[in-house]
Amino acid sequence: MVFTASDGKTFEDRYEYRSYEFALMYTFAGVTDASPRTKAPGSVDGQAFDISDCNGAVLAVCDNSEQVQIDNCDGCKIFVAASSEAIFIRDCKNCTFTIACKQLRTRDCVNCTFYLYSKTEPIIETSSGMSFAPFNGAYEGHSTAMARANLQPNHNLWFAVYDFNDEAKTGKNWRLLPQAEEEPLWCPVGPFENCCPRVAAGSLALPSQGHDPMDPNYNKDGVTKSGGMQSFAIGTSISEAAKATGDMYTAQETSGVKGGKPKEEKKVAKKAGVGWNPDAFSEPEPPVPMKKESPKKKSGVGWNPDAFSEPAAEEPKKAKIGWNPDAFGGDDDADDAATTTNAPLVTKPVQLEEEERDLTSKEVEELLALVTKNAEAEKEMMQQAHLKEVEGLRKEVEELKKALAAALGE
Repeated sequence: MVFTASDGKTFEDRYEYRSYEFALMYTFAGVTDASPRTKAPGSVDGQAFDISDCNGAVLAVCDNSEQVQIDNCDGCKIFVAASSEAIFIRDCKNCTFTIACKQLRTRDCVNCTFYLYSKTEPIIETSSGMSFAPFNGAYEGHSTAMARANLQPNHNLWFAVYDFNDEAKTGKNWRLLPQAEEEPLWCPVGPFENCCPRVAAGSLALPSQGHDPMDPNYNKDGVTKSGGMQSFAIGTSISEAAKATGDMYTAQETSGVKGGKPKEEKKVAKKAGVGWNPDAFSEPEPPVPMKKESPKKKSGVGWNPDAFSEPAAEEPKKAKIGWNPDAFGGDDDADDAATTTNAPLVTKPVQLEEEERDLTSKEVEELLALVTKNAEAEKEMMQQAHLKEVEGLRKEVEELKKALAAALGE
C-alpha cells in the first residue's frame, strides 16, 4: 500500500508516513529566522502540536488544537489560538507568548512574557522573571476556534498564577504586567477584533477558593462551627447556596442556573400514556359495564372485538380469524346462529396455475452446474480475503520489528 503525505510525498511504510506527516503539518522545529510561519485556520483541526528548538522565530498556530508542547525556544514570539488541553512550556527564555488554553504549565523558563487566556489557574515551576497580561491576539475565526476548544472568552484566569516554588506566596518569580507595558494586539493573519474581553485581575473567583476566613462561623479547618451542614429555604438557588457557604467559584459558575422550587406545570386532562408521565393515567374514566354485543358488531380479527368499525349492512359476514373469545361461538343462541351463518373454512388447497412436474435431466444438469459455479466463486472470494488479511498482518509485523529495532538503537 502507498501512503501519500499532504505535500505529495509517497511512502510504502506506514510508520514513516505518519512520522513525516506529523512533522510536516503539526510541528514547528528548528526555526532560526524571523520570517513568520503560520498554520492557517482549519489546518490543525484539533490535533496535538509541537514547537521545539527555535531561535528568534515568529510562529503562529491559528486553529484549535489539542495538547501543545513548546520546548527549548529562545527569543521567539509564539501565538497559539485555542488549545482544548494543557500547553506545556519548558526550557524557554526571553520569549513572548500569546496563547489561549485550558491550562498553562511552565518549567525551567526564564524572562518570558505571557499574553494569556487560561480557563484554569496557570502554573509555573522552577521558573523566574515571568510576566502575565490578558490575551492580546485576534484573527477572523478565532471565536470559532475557542468554541471548538471549549474555551469561554469571558472566563479568563490569566492573573491567578500558582508558583510551585514559592510556598510563602511572595510572588518573587512572576508579576502582572502593567497595562502601560503591554504590547499591541497581535493579528497573525490580518486585522480583526479580539474576541476575549479584558478581564480585570481578581475579578473572578478561583476554583481553589474556599470559605471566607472572615466568616464568624468559619474555623481554620475549613468547617463551619455548626458541624459542616447548613440548611436553606426551598427557593434557594445553587448560586445563592454557594455564596452562603463561601464557595464563590461555584456561585459564579452557576449564577444563571435556577434552583429551589420547581416551576409548576399546568395540568392537562387525559394526557397520552406514552413514556413515564405521572399524570398520564390520572382521573381514569369509570369502567364500562360488559354488555352482550349482537353478532353483526363483532369483528373476528385481533384481540379487541371492537377494534374495527361496524361493517356495512350489505356486506356478508366475515370469517372469524385470530384470537377472539367470541369468534367461535358462545353460550347464547345468537352466537350459535352467527357461527352457522359464517362462511365455511377453506379446506381444499388452491389449485396452482401450472401442474407440478418432475425436472428433466437437462434441467437437473443445469441446476448442478449453477450450484458448482457459485461454490467455486465463494471459495475464491474467501481465499482472496485470507490473502489480504495475511498481507496486513505481515506489514504490521514489519512495523513492529522496525519499532523494536529503533528502541534498541539498532
